[in-house]
Amino acid sequence: MRVPFLGAIAVASLTIVGCSQPAPGPQGAKPAGGPQQGARQQAQINHPAPDFSVTTFNGKTLKLSDLKGKPVVVNFWASWCHYCAQEAPDLETLYNQYKSQGLEMVGAGADPNDPPDALKQKARELKLTYPNGPAPDAARLYGVTGFPTTCFVDRNGVLVSQLVGARPKDEIEAEMKKLL
Repeated sequence: MRVPFLGAIAVASLTIVGCSQPAPGPQGAKPAGGPQQGARQQAQINHPAPDFSVTTFNGKTLKLSDLKGKPVVVNFWASWCHYCAQEAPDLETLYNQYKSQGLEMVGAGADPNDPPDALKQKARELKLTYPNGPAPDAARLYGVTGFPTTCFVDRNGVLVSQLVGARPKDEIEAEMKKLL
């Protein structure tokens, strides 16, 4: 009886935390504006969101600062993360529901060891229509330590909240509505 009980505790822990992984390394997305002198700005709630750029799977460069004036949801994920795949359909549904109100969403592959082709294939499998691309440097800027991590940036470019681990659709939607 002890083994199933301990197994249930382990599954519950992963559900709460998400797919934990060490902080991503230095490759991938680049801080917008090129190399910076000294330490990079680390994301803090109720402070300006650090700018970054990501090259999406369709070859376009997307810069967070170009989206200023719009509410933005940034979802950091990995192709191998089961909880990311579970959460993705809810994110897609919410994106389609709120994009007419100006909501922008960006999927950011956060693991530097996750091949871009694997991310692209997983995004196709999940039928994600919002912009996506590898962005491990951006993940490091945002202090991502587990997947998925979803960040909410208001129209003024301020990081207003961050959810770590897969969350129920209604919890994600409540954070989105605060941005609109």
